[in-house]
Amino acid sequence: MSDQLGERRKTSIGRVHRREPLQYRSEEPQSWWRASRRTFIIGTIGAAVGLGAIAWLLSDDTTDIDEDSLALQQKHGWNIGSEDKKLTLTGTQSVDSQHSSAWRKYLAPTAMLQAYQPPHPTWLPYFVPTLIQSLGQSSLSQQLSPIFTPDMKEAYERGQTLAQDFLANAQNPGETAFIVDMPGRQTLALGAGLAEHGQLVTQFDNFPHPLGVTPSHETLAAMLYYAGEIQEKQARVSATAPPVFLLDSNRLAPYSDADTQFDNRYLAKLPSAEKLRERGIKNVIYIMPDRTRSDELDDLNEDFVDYKNKGLNMMILPLSDFQPVDEVVEGASQRRYYYGGSEATHHYFFHAYPIWLPTPYYTRTYPQYTRWRTPPPTTVQPTVSPPRYAPRPRPTMFTGARVGSVATGVGRSKPSGFGRTTVRVSSSGQVVGTRAGRSGYYASGGRGFFSRLGSSRAGRSGSFGRSSSRFGG
Repeated sequence: MSDQLGERRKTSIGRVHRREPLQYRSEEPQSWWRASRRTFIIGTIGAAVGLGAIAWLLSDDTTDIDEDSLALQQKHGWNIGSEDKKLTLTGTQSVDSQHSSAWRKYLAPTAMLQAYQPPHPTWLPYFVPTLIQSLGQSSLSQQLSPIFTPDMKEAYERGQTLAQDFLANAQNPGETAFIVDMPGRQTLALGAGLAEHGQLVTQFDNFPHPLGVTPSHETLAAMLYYAGEIQEKQARVSATAPPVFLLDSNRLAPYSDADTQFDNRYLAKLPSAEKLRERGIKNVIYIMPDRTRSDELDDLNEDFVDYKNKGLNMMILPLSDFQPVDEVVEGASQRRYYYGGSEATHHYFFHAYPIWLPTPYYTRTYPQYTRWRTPPPTTVQPTVSPPRYAPRPRPTMFTGARVGSVATGVGRSKPSGFGRTTVRVSSSGQVVGTRAGRSGYYASGGRGFFSRLGSSRAGRSGSFGRSSSRFGG
């Protein structure tokens, strides 16, 4: 008994904490009920956190919806879901086409609109300012600078040749509408070459996106490069000059992967046949880059068939029919573009496209044209002739997409699965992810529920890029 009391005194005096002998711990493993209180607390919290995380992962109150891509970008930002990605531009320049840094002022949408808005009211209703309006988002304009590429140079010089050698020498230029349908930056460059003798009507109806199917940021950068020059030329253009509708052929670029591409495709919005005829148009020239295509793009088929049925002359002009020739003029080498590839065939253009009547001055200057009118001479044969073309109805994904009437205006609705993007929306209406890019919150290695189970969900192969934007706000 006395020994027990003695032992009790030893442990209570000075409240000295006794460590267990090391020998005892190594020989006999601790049971869980002998673990320290601290270990117990940490373990309990860890288990709770783990269970909570599992519960959080398993809870999914979100919904996936398809929304119009442009509407999403206008509501939540041009680069929705890919805010950390940058645009890629080729051929960037520090100065514009007038060798000036004045292009910087056109980063403001108001200045850019003034440069590209049709100078006369006749064609103003068909001006589509959407791409220009995207400059209102500063995070986009901060990434832009002018571009100038070799294919832009070629398109510009061919446009100049068409304008100065033929449109300027035609008695009836205002009877023909041009529809230019090439990659955006080339279309813009050709328009700049034509701008002194044609009324430009841009039809770029989307926003750029870092993962965009349609690289419209290139078109916007080309617009920056030519903005000052086009504004000056358009201020001088006649009200009877032909309309030149500028389209980006990449508006229908192939779209195959919803996880890596943002579907910013769109449709052209051309005037109806009735509206063209009301404005004195009798002919439509469809300009393509070369002869690799023989028909109009799919979204134009119904319009073009209607144009033909309503009595408009429809013709195709491959821009590559203006071929480069290197010459030495006054000791200096220069490149010119001739229709058919030589000066001898160049003036045959008016014979190939008899919708234009040359001015008396032109026929006096080039009397050989008079000889060629009817019939062409047997000694000089043209090396090119316009492609045979007559628009015909064909089934496309846009067939039957026209809406409205001549009185109210003819439009076109986007077909299912075109120009739309899948986003994930929370129960509170907040966009928590976009499928294109799969970046941010739902990135690979993240904690997103969908990223773990995405492969097992029908029709989905991956996770969504996160966005903190609020849907419908």
